[in-house]
Amino acid sequence: MTSFDRIIITSANKRQAEGYNAVLKRISCSPKEGIFVVPDPGGKRVGSLLATVNALNKCGVISNKLTLICHSGGDSKRLPSYAAIGKAFVPLCAKNGARESLFEKIVSDMSKLKLPKKGVLVVCGDVAPQFDFASCKFASKGVTGVAFKGDKQRASKHGVYILEGRRVKGFLQKPSPEEALQTSADGEIAIDTGILYVSPEAVDGMMKKYLPYLNTRSPKQMDIYEEYTQNLVTSKARFEANLVEECDFFHIGTTRELLERLGGGDRWVDSCAIGVEEMKLAGRNVVTFLPREYGEVNLKEGECLTAFPLKNGQWKYLKYRVEDDFKSDGLWQKHSMDEIMSKTDRKAMLRLADEVNVSLPLRIDFAGGWSDTPPICNDVGGTVLNAAVTLSGKKPVKARVRKIQAKELRVKSVDLHKSTVLRNREEIYSTKDPSDWCALVKSALAVVGYEFNEGGLEISISADVPKGSGMGTSSLLGAALLTALERVRGRDSSPTRIGSLTLALEHEMGTHGGWQDQYGGLLPGVKLLTTRPGDNQIPEVKFLPKDIEIKFEKFLKQRSLLYFTGQKRMARNILRGVISFYKENPGATASEIVRDLKLTAGSAFEALQRMDFSAFADMLNKYWLLKKALDPGSTNDAVEALLARISPYTRSAFLCGAGGGGFMFIIAKGPQAKEKIKSMLEMGKLHKGGSIYDFQLV
Repeated sequence: MTSFDRIIITSANKRQAEGYNAVLKRISCSPKEGIFVVPDPGGKRVGSLLATVNALNKCGVISNKLTLICHSGGDSKRLPSYAAIGKAFVPLCAKNGARESLFEKIVSDMSKLKLPKKGVLVVCGDVAPQFDFASCKFASKGVTGVAFKGDKQRASKHGVYILEGRRVKGFLQKPSPEEALQTSADGEIAIDTGILYVSPEAVDGMMKKYLPYLNTRSPKQMDIYEEYTQNLVTSKARFEANLVEECDFFHIGTTRELLERLGGGDRWVDSCAIGVEEMKLAGRNVVTFLPREYGEVNLKEGECLTAFPLKNGQWKYLKYRVEDDFKSDGLWQKHSMDEIMSKTDRKAMLRLADEVNVSLPLRIDFAGGWSDTPPICNDVGGTVLNAAVTLSGKKPVKARVRKIQAKELRVKSVDLHKSTVLRNREEIYSTKDPSDWCALVKSALAVVGYEFNEGGLEISISADVPKGSGMGTSSLLGAALLTALERVRGRDSSPTRIGSLTLALEHEMGTHGGWQDQYGGLLPGVKLLTTRPGDNQIPEVKFLPKDIEIKFEKFLKQRSLLYFTGQKRMARNILRGVISFYKENPGATASEIVRDLKLTAGSAFEALQRMDFSAFADMLNKYWLLKKALDPGSTNDAVEALLARISPYTRSAFLCGAGGGGFMFIIAKGPQAKEKIKSMLEMGKLHKGGSIYDFQLV
């Protein structure tokens, strides 16, 4: 690995440099002598050649050191969501879950090149070329570039080397397809990657020739990939190039590219005080730097939203569409973006990520529960049908994490009215006691690998749900906290990763739950979740089509009830019995039940797809029978007595989750029957604290 002695980032002006410096304080990249941000002189763009000369002139030409110059002087007009901090600092998700900026990726990739120990490497700050880094050789004298083989259409958008072996005998900047084709006898055109190594001797020559141009009253723009390369060719200086077989460019230049590259084509939400789970997004949405004071976020398909905190304490909000260019369509001028950029408080923008609030709904399991629980799912895979729901229009599971200066963890449980302060590693990583109210927080911190040298945190959790609800509250509280922790630490908080971390949290805490609870709330609506046998329990998801879900919701509103029995139970106690029975598998009974649980979930989903709600109710009845067969503790005499009492009016009814108490889900035979059941439940409660709750699919 190559180690750079210093890194220089060029910027268009002092205002942009201010933004870069604010971001650089938060990234992990740290060369020996530091990172320097150098704006173009006089606040005017001078092109990459004179920007290189200016940067070296300002920071000093050090012939015995290796310098990386990253040109980032663009206005990022076509990417308004990151215009204030620059495209170079768009956050990416690394393989280990940590988030790194595009700039950090470029530095990491360039460190893979086998470079001489002194000289200057020049690269573009808005693109990360991906190729076989180890195959490149750089001469210790002269200038060495990197090119890749490509076709004439691709060549017309880049610089093109004309090569004779490794020697560069010509260089064309964005030639026509016909001109590009003439540069190669065999049709394989050498396309520039934007990477240029300049030896110390060549740097001296560059400074002598071009510094006078910089010192004029109004220096013209000069491009290093045009004027400088042409000068090297005509002066017959030593100029070589590596030619690699293929190259891919990781580039995020427009909102569309951002959405496709980072948001999977659906949504990208970053650095917002409002959690994505609180937003109503119709699809193809980009939302960045939004403060909580903005209020409700409700975006139509293709709409985007970003915010700029101004230095006077006010906020400027910008709503636009994915297709908007801002460079060629005049929107930059229409929205007075230059004025906004000059007044933006970039430090305030970045502070938005210092506090994260996450709210999650609950889940109702319609069929397939227990098949998602290790070791069952590891052996045969799991299939579960469930839905995300709110209670009384609210998402009741909440987690809040805020960065603080003190290197300690201030932990608070709002609903339990308890708080504590954790000050050392042993308190986090010691063996957990599931009865400890703080065990969930400690386990979450352990599975994300938190260390005190990262800085202190203020952590608050709450669940406005009756304890032992059977609605996945414990797992969802863990998922909410994990999401907040990862987001505030600048790491990947996608549902897939949080779902896997929640499974690890359950193991760390000693409760050993399954995966359906967290995915039930992390993913919206009604969905069928399926995993294959093995250790990798990341479910494939099939969502109920939106038009059918709307009709299903109407059916539920007319016919269903969600009733808290008032009877609490601990799922982990039932879990032990289920797992024990599954492992013993007397007469292959347990295996048959698990198989039927999975089949029932699939059949219930198919019934919903056909809008056959009667068949769906049949599958719910079968699910309840299978749960009781797998573990008799799923029910009790009081529950069975209640079910018998309301049975003349019910089409199906069962206890949610592991059973044994908690919430009961009921489908009545009709709207009038629903009112009769409500009356019976309100007059003769099963247990003190029993209550009917409004719920909605979300």
